[in-house]
Amino acid sequence: MKVWTTLTPEQIREVATSVGVKIHSDWAGSGIRKDGRAWNFRLALDSTQPKRGNAGYKYQRTSQNSFYQGRKVAAVCWHGHRDFMRAVFRLDPNARFKTAIADWKGSEDFEDRFAQTAYNNVGSMMYPMFAKDCCTCSHDEWGVDSSPGGTTSVTMQTGMIRGCDHYIFMPTHYRADGTCKCDEKDNADMKEWGYEWDNERGRWAA
Repeated sequence: MKVWTTLTPEQIREVATSVGVKIHSDWAGSGIRKDGRAWNFRLALDSTQPKRGNAGYKYQRTSQNSFYQGRKVAAVCWHGHRDFMRAVFRLDPNARFKTAIADWKGSEDFEDRFAQTAYNNVGSMMYPMFAKDCCTCSHDEWGVDSSPGGTTSVTMQTGMIRGCDHYIFMPTHYRADGTCKCDEKDNADMKEWGYEWDNERGRWAA
């Protein structure tokens, strides 16, 4: 990522540490390099901290390949990038971040648009996966807010909603391939919304 900010490299490192991540390849303090007027660097997992249960390291991403779904990989997930950027914006609201997926100019612009990227397909056309789902944050061992947060604008196809038993209008109720989660017995949202599990049908019922 590239960031235009008033923060120094040392301050950027301090922000990363406060969030629970590190700067990639920064063993000799060379992980942050000058790129025009911007700083260029990548985030990395903080492997100096012990792993926690099924979650592994904090913000541990998992494979985007459906054949290896759930396999931990050495990369920072969507939530980790979100929380790092927010921490930078708290110190420099006018900072600018440019990544492979977007160019955010200031804190307000970031909060308006970043939540939409949670639903980017990072898998394949045959086996799609949402960016927000490729990690272990939902395991809760690290206490990470695994919700997208912010202002979310997501295009939902009518066919997706019609294919749901209960016509639920919540983007998080649908998988990247368009199918709904009415068949997930451990779906806490369905229970919270007042539905009851039907063992005979193998689905949540009203």
